[in-house]
Amino acid sequence: MFVKRLVFAFLLLAALSSFVGTAVAQSGPQQFVVVYVEFKPANARDGGDVLQQLEARAEDSAGVIRFDVLQQTDRPNFFALFEVWSNAQTFEDFQNSSETQAILTQLTPLLEAPLDQRPGNLLTGTVNPRSRHAQARQIFVITHVDVDPQFVPQAQPLLNTFVADSLNDPGVQTFALLSQTPTANHFQLIETFEDLDAFDDHVSEQHTVDFRTATASFLGAPYDERLYQFVGR
Repeated sequence: MFVKRLVFAFLLLAALSSFVGTAVAQSGPQQFVVVYVEFKPANARDGGDVLQQLEARAEDSAGVIRFDVLQQTDRPNFFALFEVWSNAQTFEDFQNSSETQAILTQLTPLLEAPLDQRPGNLLTGTVNPRSRHAQARQIFVITHVDVDPQFVPQAQPLLNTFVADSLNDPGVQTFALLSQTPTANHFQLIETFEDLDAFDDHVSEQHTVDFRTATASFLGAPYDERLYQFVGR
């Protein structure tokens, strides 16, 4: 009898372990997504309205953590979406839904270029809750960092240090590093500042100047830093 109970307990533990392992494997890490959106200049307002429809649709979707519509400060027909999903599957389900596809179809005639979608994974830093990004004066920055593949081992520690240093700058509310999937030598810096003065102070900090100097020879393309404001806040 003791042996039978022992065998039963072992089988039950194995089954539970298999279930937990499957659940963890299915959940996976959070899915980060940056989408660059370029409208024809005359369509900027209409395009922004459609993007807000997409945001409303996302907020009603399972697994959404953040979905921000952003408008570039110096080119009002250029927008970006910053998305955080609980995992890759919830993002894929949102993308493939008939409601989302219908909204994306509305965007097509307004665009001057196809949507540039860049999924990624969080490497280091923090992305704070959306509630901290409600004020109109806040500045959202997305910086695309294209590192020559042969220099990734040298550049990535510099990026990690830059994020850690920048999180201590006054007025910084979010500062995080994403690795673009599947292009591992492409990175995105996700940054939010309480206002433009805080951003200007950050880029003038010695640690920022040192970072830009140290990484200059490792880049495969110009350092692409774009400033945005939140739409519909």
